[in-house]
Amino acid sequence: MNANPWMAQIEALKAALAAKDRGRANAAVAALLDQKAPLGPQWRQISELMRVSGELTLALRAIDARVAAAKGAPEARYSKVVLLTQAGRLREAHELAETLPAHIPDPAGRAYLLGNTALTLGRVDEARDYLLTALRHRPGWGPAWLTLSTSASLKDNPIGEKMLADRAAAEKQPEDHRARYWYAVGKLHADRGEHDEAFAAFARGAMLLRKLTPYSRQGNEATAQAAVSGFEGGFIEELNRRQTIDTSRPIFVTGLPRSGTTLVEQILASHSAVADGAELNLLHHLAVATGGASGEAISAHLAGGGSVEKMAGLYLHLMAERFGSEGRIVDKTIDASRFLGLVASVLPEAPLIWMRRDPLDSAWSCFRTFFIHGVAWSYDLTDIAHHFRLEDRLLDFWQDRLGDRLLVVPYRALVDAPEEWTSRIVRHAGLSEEAGVFAPHQTKRAVATASSLQVRRPINRDGLNVAEPYRKHLQPFVDAYYG
Repeated sequence: MNANPWMAQIEALKAALAAKDRGRANAAVAALLDQKAPLGPQWRQISELMRVSGELTLALRAIDARVAAAKGAPEARYSKVVLLTQAGRLREAHELAETLPAHIPDPAGRAYLLGNTALTLGRVDEARDYLLTALRHRPGWGPAWLTLSTSASLKDNPIGEKMLADRAAAEKQPEDHRARYWYAVGKLHADRGEHDEAFAAFARGAMLLRKLTPYSRQGNEATAQAAVSGFEGGFIEELNRRQTIDTSRPIFVTGLPRSGTTLVEQILASHSAVADGAELNLLHHLAVATGGASGEAISAHLAGGGSVEKMAGLYLHLMAERFGSEGRIVDKTIDASRFLGLVASVLPEAPLIWMRRDPLDSAWSCFRTFFIHGVAWSYDLTDIAHHFRLEDRLLDFWQDRLGDRLLVVPYRALVDAPEEWTSRIVRHAGLSEEAGVFAPHQTKRAVATASSLQVRRPINRDGLNVAEPYRKHLQPFVDAYYG
């Protein structure tokens, strides 16, 4: 008799990973957990493996096994905090982090984590206190300054002078942290109406990030081309006829970053039938399983034994892993435009919404925003123009291909006539009208994007013409986009 029966599951997991077999890998991990395999610190690696593949139930079980094996040691509990944060369970992450000793992972890191989660939960004063604590422990720390700068206007705030006085310490930080510091300084000058200084600071941060993450125009063009390839007339409709499962749960909201997608997400999430929403990034998993997002990739996958039911089922399963099985969910993933053919083909009942904003306002908003997951085209004005033109081509294609199934929402029209456009958005999503959707700022929920504070204010016109004071600096974008 095998003294270590769980060793067979370890081998099964290795074989499944080599074969890229999600089902077998999940089964092996579940068996290891059921057998209470004595893997000790290795549970952390298994948890991360499951998280990366979107299998959050198994990831959380594995991290709990790690905590149990470590007898609740603070370092192990911190690993769970990190996982909860990555899984979007920010309230749980915050509450668990508060129980950690002040030195886990270190005094600055703990305070920064608590400041970030508090801000995302809308607890602004608490967040500011934690972030200032982080900076007392680690002067010049770019991540803390960046988050602090987004917590409120710094126009007449003494925190601004502290930030400028911290420059020497910030310059000693690694490049990615220095970049965050300069984005924070840019926000300070913008709040003060010091437009030249603001642009210079944002440009300095962008230059640092451009070195770390170069933008490939060729790669972006190839991805955009694949997104529309193979979706000739009748292709999507034929696959829709094959679908036999309910695919109405997700509501897709796409468009360029900073185009108003978070506002639409908040409007929809204020409805009683909608459980939540976020930048889910689940479509990448579906594309990997399918072999790509093009029509040719879908056809090859189906010819090889795949089915539209299994494809949709994987997406819906991963959504349930994040949000549970109840309520409709808003998927606001950046670059969903590159997967729209895949979505339209296998999720025929899912509403599709595309936000449009004035290109110059959108360009400036992207240039001045530090995107936590990295958006390489946003670090240079001509690269922004290149990406925008690709997205324009994609929108033209999908408007022609999908017709009324794709609702295009102009940001200016939405903020000028919020009741009219809210009604249109809600109807397009297949929802009844409720009072809550017309006052989305009153909905209490975690919003983990650069727009987290804006959506907690009533719908307003403050986002219009934001680029005008910077027009002279934005001429490279104008020339490249309109030329």
